[in-house]
Amino acid sequence: MKYHRILLITSLEGDARAAIAAIRRIAPQAERLVIVAGLPARKLAWLINEAPADLHQAAGASLDGLRDLAQGAAAAIDVELLHELEIGILDEIAAAEQVDLLVTAALPFGSVPIVAALRARRSVAVLWVPELTAPQAERPMIELVCIALGQRARATFAAFLRDHGDPAQHVTVLLLAGPVPQDLAAAVEVAGIHAAVEFVALQGLSPRQWLDERLRTNAPDLLVYARMPTALLLSARWRAPSLLLPPPAPATRPPLQLDMDAPDLVDEGAALRARFEYAAGIGRREPIPDQRLAFVSGGRVVALLTTCDGEAELPGDLQAGSYGVFRTDETAPAQPLADLEQHVLVLRPATAPLVLFDAELAPEALAALRALAAAGARELLAVRIRPTRSCRSIRARLQAAGFEPRVVDARVVLDEGAALDVSELLDAVRLARVASRMRAAGFPVVAIVYRGAEQPVAHGFAALPVDEITAAVPMPSTPPGGRPMALAERLEATTATPVIAGNRVDIELDNVKARCWLLEGIAAATRRIHLQVYAAADDDVGRQVEAALTQAARRGVTVRVLVDSLHGRHGSLGVVNPLLARLGSQPGIELRVSQPISGLPSLQELKQRDHRKLVVVDNRLALLGGRNLSHEYYSGFDEVPLTAQSMWREVPWLDAGARVEGPAVTALERGFLNAWTEQGGSAFDVADTAPAGGTSARVVIHRGMRDAATLEAYLAIIETAQSQLHVVCGFPLILEIQHALLRALRRGVRVLTLFGRLTPTHGGKPFEGPWASARTAATALVHSRMDALVAAGADGYQFTVLPRPAWAAQLGAVQSHVHAKAMSADGRVCAVGSANMDITGGYWESELLLVVEDASIAGAIEARVAELIADSVRVDRDDPQWQAMARGRHWMRHWPGVLSI
Repeated sequence: MKYHRILLITSLEGDARAAIAAIRRIAPQAERLVIVAGLPARKLAWLINEAPADLHQAAGASLDGLRDLAQGAAAAIDVELLHELEIGILDEIAAAEQVDLLVTAALPFGSVPIVAALRARRSVAVLWVPELTAPQAERPMIELVCIALGQRARATFAAFLRDHGDPAQHVTVLLLAGPVPQDLAAAVEVAGIHAAVEFVALQGLSPRQWLDERLRTNAPDLLVYARMPTALLLSARWRAPSLLLPPPAPATRPPLQLDMDAPDLVDEGAALRARFEYAAGIGRREPIPDQRLAFVSGGRVVALLTTCDGEAELPGDLQAGSYGVFRTDETAPAQPLADLEQHVLVLRPATAPLVLFDAELAPEALAALRALAAAGARELLAVRIRPTRSCRSIRARLQAAGFEPRVVDARVVLDEGAALDVSELLDAVRLARVASRMRAAGFPVVAIVYRGAEQPVAHGFAALPVDEITAAVPMPSTPPGGRPMALAERLEATTATPVIAGNRVDIELDNVKARCWLLEGIAAATRRIHLQVYAAADDDVGRQVEAALTQAARRGVTVRVLVDSLHGRHGSLGVVNPLLARLGSQPGIELRVSQPISGLPSLQELKQRDHRKLVVVDNRLALLGGRNLSHEYYSGFDEVPLTAQSMWREVPWLDAGARVEGPAVTALERGFLNAWTEQGGSAFDVADTAPAGGTSARVVIHRGMRDAATLEAYLAIIETAQSQLHVVCGFPLILEIQHALLRALRRGVRVLTLFGRLTPTHGGKPFEGPWASARTAATALVHSRMDALVAAGADGYQFTVLPRPAWAAQLGAVQSHVHAKAMSADGRVCAVGSANMDITGGYWESELLLVVEDASIAGAIEARVAELIADSVRVDRDDPQWQAMARGRHWMRHWPGVLSI
């Protein structure tokens, strides 16, 4: 042990051999030993009154004997005689000598208060050596028994073992009652303890009873206490030295502070994301407000972080297996182990196959899962999907069921923030996404066990419903992760979409060009046309497309049209769309509507729609993007004579699309085939399309509530960006994408965003029309999700169109809606499609996205965005007006996702 400056208090007539032998063993490298010998009061009075001449001679001989006995016990030794053991004098000696260990031997009971007072004043450890202790060989103290009476006592022991323990020691820690808490094992690492530690629950025995039994068979070298155990110290039958540790530091935590709760951490090869909540509460857990936290490892504070909405990121270079955490207002807390509130494990990839399961599985399901894991030598890991139960209660539940009490939080792994906009209906998909994310990081996930009726799509692992837990679980393929992943690897790991070579791809953000592509494609069709949209309007554009399709059908072209029933306003709730009714009545045109609703709709029926937009002509040409069949999607700003009295729907929107030729057309048409047959349409052949160019692309199809493929594609582009990102969108960013963009900013990537107004404005005034006020409120939601990016340094632009000749004089600049869904990174990869970057597009609705890894195409789209940005209004984060608006809409981060536009 590492005591260096020792004060031994003994009686001049006592036997100090056992005490000095104990000093040699407990402090083998002592620098200084001061021995203070006191005369018993009766002896001192007799010598003074009856034989004063003998006092000096007797004391000198005894002191010389003590000095000889202590030779070699320290580098420097001093022996002093005190006529009286008085606290003031002893305190002065202890202070002057900078004592860190106080040793007592053969003192009368009346001296115990003096020792206690000196311990309290100097905050030193006290070694009490019973007079009957038999001298032992001068070997190190190997076997230690610590009596832990309470939480703060455990912290005191942890600090002692951190500072004085070594790997050769075996330490038994006695706990008063109950099972051994799981966090004590983590506490050994957190405290920096290198000794072998065994925790023993007394289970109804008193410490005295346990010690009586232990000392009869295998006496320890040292008994360690955290507080003055008077009854134990006075027990003469225990022949072992007792070490009383210094008084614990006063608690810095406010007495009425609510308990902290946190999941374990997942190491994905970058910063460790952590989330902290209040342990108590009803329903959803409340995050701890912005708070400074100390993270402890090896007995020392290794990081001081401030949370934001309960979340924090630990630097990726920290490599501990667990951390202790506590709240603090101090820069460097003096006694970190005394204030620990929470232990969290760091989970890293291992070799044993891993099964993830929903932490809310019923007890009978847990029992079946445990048997499955035991039969296949698989590890189990609970994932908290719904934040309605505290992690500590989940750990207790798991431990009671015989599981290792480890729990991770889906919100933390996916970086969803509070996930207030994520419905319970999406739990199975989120669990599958956690598994995919962990597999990408190198965890050998072989299966998930989910709750719910909808089976999620699983890439590389099995997805088992609760009633199939006994099914055989396949062994995993080698996970691709464990290191930073390139874009292609990440896309394959999270979306399972192959790269398709040999294409010609053109991308536009121009309504007139998109309309020309559409009408020219229909006019050139010779065999068949497949058209899928989300909505269609009986307006100038809708009727123009209707005429083109009708003419194609009359010349013998097979036309299939698929429209979402709810948003196409045809076939649901008794509504008829005149445009679609006319199309469906034309010879040669077959119309189908997706998922018609009759009766009172459920949330799932309202939200789980087919949002894809696609046109495939003759199995050779495909058009895809964000455009529906109506005026605002296909009209150019130069074509519309806008006035201040125009309705908002007359104002064109900014949208984006792609024109594809080559083998990717085959994948796109097969996606249409699946959607078509699901709605009762007859199957048709899809031939392989011949190469048409040198561009590679991926066709990412997201099936609502079964996967999150398009969301994962966006995240893959963001996470692998190195220099710059262009993001064009007009819907409220799902927090996952917002957080990924914030991470990109932190690693030095320039982020440019272009967004608009759902209710267009002219000269700052909104155009009128149905739902204009509601759309204006929704605009605030869109902008609120951009505020955090702008505040962090992103370049945010509000899409603006300067006055056009066809517009009325004095109309001013128009800020219109951005309906485009486009992203580009580093001039090397881009994506365009129907998938909004919001919660609805990420989870609920079926979507389509084209990802193109081609520098010329990515560069072209970035150049086009630059043209649009040149006329747009940049958001200045230092502008007081913007800051005021941002503060006013900050609450919208809690906006319910089911109301997402």
